Amino acid sequence: MRDMSGSQIELMPGETMILYSNPHWWYFWKEVAGGLILIALVLLLFSLEGGWVDTLLGWITLLLFIGLAISTAYAFVQWKTTKFAVTSERVAYQSGIIRRRGVSIPLNRVNNVNFQQSMIARMLNNGVVVIESAGETGDSVFENIPDPEKVRTLIFQQVEADEQRDSDRNAESLAKAMQQQVPPPPAAPAAPVAPVVQDRLKALDDLRAQGLVSDAEYDVKRKQILEDL
Repeated sequence: MRDMSGSQIELMPGETMILYSNPHWWYFWKEVAGGLILIALVLLLFSLEGGWVDTLLGWITLLLFIGLAISTAYAFVQWKTTKFAVTSERVAYQSGIIRRRGVSIPLNRVNNVNFQQSMIARMLNNGVVVIESAGETGDSVFENIPDPEKVRTLIFQQVEADEQRDSDRNAESLAKAMQQQVPPPPAAPAAPVAPVVQDRLKALDDLRAQGLVSDAEYDVKRKQILEDL
C-alpha cells in the first residue's frame, strides 16, 4: 500500500486519503504463465534441427509472442486503472478502461470486514477483502488486495474514528442547543424615583399655601415636576 497523493480518485471536501493500492502483482499471473510457455517454446525451437516441425513451431512461437505482448499491455492498463482506496469517509474502488465501474461505501455503513487468503496467497501477501455494509448492495468483494489483513485493520480504525467524529459533532450540537434554551438573566429592577412625584407636588402646594412661592414660581415648578414623569 502507498499514500494516495497523486491518485486519480477524486476526494470530497474535507476528505483525507489514508490508503491506496493498485491490485497485487498476482493480477498478471496469466501473462506470467504465458511468458513461461513462450520461453519453453523458444528453447524447444533451438533444440530442433530443422524441417517442417521447426517451421511450424516457429510460427506458433511468433504468434504466441504477439498475443502475449498485446495481452500484457492490455492487462497493465487495466491494472493501472484499477484502484482500491480507504479514506477518512469511505472505502472506494474503481476499475475499467472504456466501461468504468466504481464502488463507494461510506464508513458509517460498514458493518463488518473479512479477508480471505489461501496458503499460496498468504505466501504472496495477497488476498480477498469482503465488506459487509448496510443497504441494498450487500457484501462487496475486492480481489487481489495486497496485505488484506492490514487493510481490514485499517478500515476498522477509520470506522471507529468516524464514529468518534459523529459523537463529537452531536455533543457540540447538543451543547449549542442547550445554550440557546437557557433564559437570559432577569433585568435589574429600575431604581425608584426619589422623591415621589406626589410628595413633591404636595410640598410645592404647602410652600404656596405658606406664601413662600409666588403663583408664577408655582406654575413653573409644577410644570418641571410633571415633565419628569
